[in-house]
Amino acid sequence: MTPFDPHSRLEAWGLARCPMAELERLEPCLARLSAAFTDNRPERYTAYLDDPDTLTAYALYFAPQTVARTEAALRGILARLPELPRRSLRVLDLGCGLGSAALAASAVLTEATGHTPEVTCLDWSAAALAACAELLPGVRTVQGDLRRDLGAGSYDLILSSFAFNEAFPRTTEAVAALEALLARLAPEPDIAPFLLLLEPASRQDTPRFLTLRTRFPDHPLYAPCPHRRTCPLMALDEGFCHDVRRFRPSRATTLLNRHLRRTIADVKFALLAFGRRGGPQAEGFGEAEFLRMIGPMDKAKGLLTCRACMGDGALCRVEVPTAPLTSERRHALLARERGDCAWLDGPLEARRRLQNGQIQRAGDLRFTDEAPLALHDEPEDDTFSFSI
Repeated sequence: MTPFDPHSRLEAWGLARCPMAELERLEPCLARLSAAFTDNRPERYTAYLDDPDTLTAYALYFAPQTVARTEAALRGILARLPELPRRSLRVLDLGCGLGSAALAASAVLTEATGHTPEVTCLDWSAAALAACAELLPGVRTVQGDLRRDLGAGSYDLILSSFAFNEAFPRTTEAVAALEALLARLAPEPDIAPFLLLLEPASRQDTPRFLTLRTRFPDHPLYAPCPHRRTCPLMALDEGFCHDVRRFRPSRATTLLNRHLRRTIADVKFALLAFGRRGGPQAEGFGEAEFLRMIGPMDKAKGLLTCRACMGDGALCRVEVPTAPLTSERRHALLARERGDCAWLDGPLEARRRLQNGQIQRAGDLRFTDEAPLALHDEPEDDTFSFSI
């Protein structure tokens, strides 16, 4: 089955409610939403999506960014997990709003399995759920409060975008909610079901995720860190763990931003993903030669470099000499983004540690969404490790 484009569907839906020539009327609504989502974030849920123009402004401006975050997070995780079965999967979107995260998940999973997933969306806003039903035909909508009603049944994917931390501000509440949700992951042996939480990249939300990930040692960790050790960035007070993805806003989104003047060239987010207890480990996680980019790829003299969190918990600078690489490969590496995962690759003699492990040199990087780049002189057993 050919997957649909969620960005086009959102824009078509929004422009049917407010044509391009009339977008100016949405700008006051957008300004209020922007303030509510940043400086003046309410302490409890508000009925901001009940106003038709506000709902349309959200669909044309914020929802496409939610789609981009969800697509990037799901594709990254799925690239590290066993191949999905060729059947329809069950998805639950908690605090769905107008269903932009579910829309993205439906498109990604349709592409991955060839089957349209069975999607359930839960939210307390009837107006938002009505919009969700229009955007995602066949969706099952449930009106309820995320804090008290986590739905019923088992699912292959449970996700919540920018709603979980707001619903469960206390750690004890969040842990209890996660326990209940993880128990709802599908028990079938032919899949690797998981729970995915997305939140803003901030000094408040991200450290909380780092705390929550230590509370479930029996569940495989699928994102973000390639290990279960203390976050090296947080330990050194050098920032916080998050992903950054380039974002191409539509013409409608760009026009709506002309007076708001927010940075919309990329999307930033924190994520946390657990699998079912006893489920498979994510490929590469815990391996010393596996890495997650925590900064962009840069050019230095004769090298491409990036900062990386390694599978053994080390914080390193990864260096790839440019001389052996084709121009096409250099451009492909420079296009990689913060949050991408890869293995150190290339001939064994090209892979070595420098400066007591602070630098990892490699002939190339093989990212999780790539096939093996070439046949190299790999060892015949697993006793060799260039990281030791």
